[in-house]
Amino acid sequence: MYKSKLIRLYQTLDDAEIRQLKKWVKSPIHNKHSDVQILFEYLFSKKGISSITTDRERVYQHLYPNKKMNMPRLRHVMSFATEVLENFIRYIEYISDKKNGEILLLRSFRKRDLRKEAEKQEQVLLNALEAESIQNEEYYWTKYELELESFRLQTDTDQPSSTNFHLQEVMNSSSVVFVLSILRYACISITHQNLFKTKYEIPFIEAILSAIEAGNYASIDSIQFYHACYTALTKPEVDENYKRLKHYLVKHPHILPKDEFRELYEMAINYCIKRLNKGNLYYLEEAFEWYMNGINKEVLLENGYLSHIAYKNTVAIGLHLEKFEEVKALIPRGAYLLHLEHRASYVHYNTANFYFATKEYDKAIQLLSSMEYDDLFMTIGAKLLLLKIYALEENFDLLESFLHSFAQFVRRKTELSSTHKQSFLNTIRFTQKVVYAYTKEQKSALKEEITATNPLPEKRWLLKQLGDV
Repeated sequence: MYKSKLIRLYQTLDDAEIRQLKKWVKSPIHNKHSDVQILFEYLFSKKGISSITTDRERVYQHLYPNKKMNMPRLRHVMSFATEVLENFIRYIEYISDKKNGEILLLRSFRKRDLRKEAEKQEQVLLNALEAESIQNEEYYWTKYELELESFRLQTDTDQPSSTNFHLQEVMNSSSVVFVLSILRYACISITHQNLFKTKYEIPFIEAILSAIEAGNYASIDSIQFYHACYTALTKPEVDENYKRLKHYLVKHPHILPKDEFRELYEMAINYCIKRLNKGNLYYLEEAFEWYMNGINKEVLLENGYLSHIAYKNTVAIGLHLEKFEEVKALIPRGAYLLHLEHRASYVHYNTANFYFATKEYDKAIQLLSSMEYDDLFMTIGAKLLLLKIYALEENFDLLESFLHSFAQFVRRKTELSSTHKQSFLNTIRFTQKVVYAYTKEQKSALKEEITATNPLPEKRWLLKQLGDV
């Protein structure tokens, strides 16, 4: 029973929803079975739901004391209980969508031939839409439904009182919904293609782009916003496309809901990182600004928390730019910005990284030697920092021993892909070579070898150690 749909669904309810459910199951409108009410009261009485508290025998004895176990009967009660709970979930979703509720009320007035009430409700909805700052796909869908109901209200009578049938408005609103939907998911699909090497066919995209570039939808900021994002993602080499996306992110942060705005914000960051990887260092500063503004204005926070990846990236980019004061202030904020499972390790690692960047090597070594990280790549990152410190401080005896143990560690880790293994082993091998490259000829040959070797994520650092050959 513990793994049943009923229990899994019940466990998703928060305290407020459970209080509402208690009233729901007592109502004969929503529940006609006394056995179902007894079952829910049993669940309500438990502080925790487990395989023990939901044991079939135990539950059945609560429902039918001193009766022999009858599994079909229990399944029957559970089926009714699941139906009651699903209807409750439908109700919760319904009342959470106020706009849809208002549209349904307008539709109901129209169907009941209450024209005066329908017209009044129509005006209420119109006023609400005019006051709305968010103008995304959902907004235009509500607008479309309102225009559709207005059209039906005009045409449902034998003698329409107006020649304005709202038909043009119906078509306009429906086309905006369609264009917004295609553009939004086109942007998301490009991100997915880059991450998962998957190909998507985007229907009608060429026709939509032609219409926008011909001047259609010029007054619809949300369409222009998504169009700016799409062109930046598909033609990243054109700097003007990025500037246009940046304009909408800065000037129109309130025309989209937080989750949609965050999507576009993260796409702008990914754009900068992609340009950076192509060698355009201008976008390093841009990425740092996006990250810091996104953290400070809580744009990058989801359910109140910052992604540990975003936190680590912000610190790394800031240190590369030598924004030491800003990074120093950011790192301890991880104690409340990050999810609990990431706080200690990420604050610890990034503090060590900060000390490395500011050449406070003793402090960095002390931190890196005192922490066991659960994350394998963070563990390797810590070892790479130690490798660099030992090399920079010319502690060659310790470095030699460390490189040997580091290589053994990498080879033992079966969870590492062959590419990752090779990249780390290449770093270890070339660090050893850099240390023993004394003559100009040795350094020149090694520089060529390092430049030609891939994968080698620490290539820039290794070349820096060779200096000007």
